Order: sequence, then structure tokens, then C-alpha cells
Amino acid sequence: MITTKKVRSLSAVTAPYVFIGPSMLFIIVLSIFPILYSLYLSFLSYNLSMPATTIKFNGLNNYMYMLTNKTFLGSIAWTLSFSISVVALNVILGMSLALLLNSSLMERTSNLFKTAFILPMMLAHVVSATIWKLMFSPVYGILNNILMMLGYDKVNWTADTNNARFAIILVELWGSTPFCMLIFLAALKTVPKELYESALIDGANRFRTFFGITLPLIRNFLALVVSIRIMDSLRMFDIVYTLTNGGPGDDTETIGTTIYKTAFRYSDIGAGSAGAFLFFILIVIVTLVFLKLIRRDSKD
Repeated sequence: MITTKKVRSLSAVTAPYVFIGPSMLFIIVLSIFPILYSLYLSFLSYNLSMPATTIKFNGLNNYMYMLTNKTFLGSIAWTLSFSISVVALNVILGMSLALLLNSSLMERTSNLFKTAFILPMMLAHVVSATIWKLMFSPVYGILNNILMMLGYDKVNWTADTNNARFAIILVELWGSTPFCMLIFLAALKTVPKELYESALIDGANRFRTFFGITLPLIRNFLALVVSIRIMDSLRMFDIVYTLTNGGPGDDTETIGTTIYKTAFRYSDIGAGSAGAFLFFILIVIVTLVFLKLIRRDSKD
């Protein structure tokens, strides 16, 4: 005979599984299964333009193909340099804006400027890239019109490698710097004002105060911003695809656009899947190195 106590104990055991069951099923169906299936595809010779009878197991050939593909290797180099440049500028610009808005000079108008600064963050990357693409237009773009008014020649922003890369970095900074600014602004609010007052009494200038008091106290916030921005910048796709489509040539192809074109433009699903897993390994390596550096700094 089942007693009330047994029913309650049974409910206590099964209740957690009942509540987390739908979430776990959702994760398995929409995350884990596609990842495992993609891993399976990476070992196949699978081209969408060919009949299904041509699909066969080819071992590590897809991985070898991607690792010897000049476009893919070039996209890795450009993506890494893009990520380092953008994250460094994000930290500098975001911190500068946060310090400006947190200063006594902006006390009355900080909310107005804060609203203006975060507006770019509200737009989707595709929308931002489309707006900037119109502004970069060699004939009708507002940037070239301003240059002509100042007496300079027009610039073909997306036809030259250096100009195209500069344009991509500029668009990314415009959309991502507000996020860094907000995090740093919140971090600055956590620093006790008494520490600044004591430093001023001791004769410390603003430079020494920032590096001696502010930066050590907000180091965790800085690590948070850098880690998030590294992962976001490595996954750059939509801005490049909309603004330059990887051009001129393949000089602005990121890892994401190269994988996408390999899989869906050239219909090589096997090689595209292999590239995706190589990309995953790269992200894991970069993340582990960064976390190790953070832990070493925290110990010091």
C-alpha cells in the first residue's frame, strides 16, 4: 500500500526531472543533436549539387582540405587581427567614454549623452552595416561628399583592401563600443569616492589615481568585457557579409563567411562542417589562453 509519505518522497525525487525535462529536451534537440550531426557530416564527402548516392565517408580529408585552403587560412589571420584590433579599441574608447560620463563635468547631461551613445547598440548588425554601406558609397555616400567639400579626393571604401578593413573595423566599433561603455560606467560606480578623496589629499594626479585605484578595482569588469568581445569579434559574419561580402577578392573574408560560402555557396557541406569545427577549436584555444592570463594576473 502506497502511503502519503512515500508519495511525497517520490514527488521530491521526480519533481526536479519533471521541471528540467523540457529544457533539457529543448537543448538536446536544438543544440547537441545539430552539433553531433555536423561533426558526422565533417567526415563525409557531401556536396549538395551531387546526387545522394555520391555521399561517402572520407575520413579527415575535409579537415586537410580546409587547413590547406589559402582562403580559409587567410580568413583566420584576418579574423584574429580584426579581433585584437577591435577589442583593444573597444576597451580604450569604452573606458574613455565611461570616464567622461562619470566625471563631474557631465553630471547634468550624462543621461542625454548616454542615450545618444547607446543608440547604435539598439540596431541589428545587418541594419548598421546597410546604413554604413550607403554612407560608404563612392558616388552618393555622405562620407565622400564631406571629403570633397574639404578638398580631398573620393575614397573607394570597399574596393581597396586596407580601406575595406578599416571600414569593417569602424562599423564594428560604432556598434559594439556602447556595450563596453555601459559595463565600464557601471564598474566606475562601484569604486568608493573616499578612495579618490584620499588619493587627492596625498597629492596623486588623475593618471596615477586611474592606474592605482580605478583599474585594479574594476579588473573583473575589464576581464568580462574583453572575454565577451573576443568571442563576439571572432564570430564576425553579418557586417562583413553585408558591407563587403568578403571583398575585394577574399581579403576581408572572416572565418564565418568562409565557412558559410564553402557550405552553401559552393555546396560543400562536408568541408564547411569541418571548417566549423576547426573554428570551434580555435575559439576554445583563444578562450583558454585568455582565462589563463586572467588567472595569472589575479594571482599577481
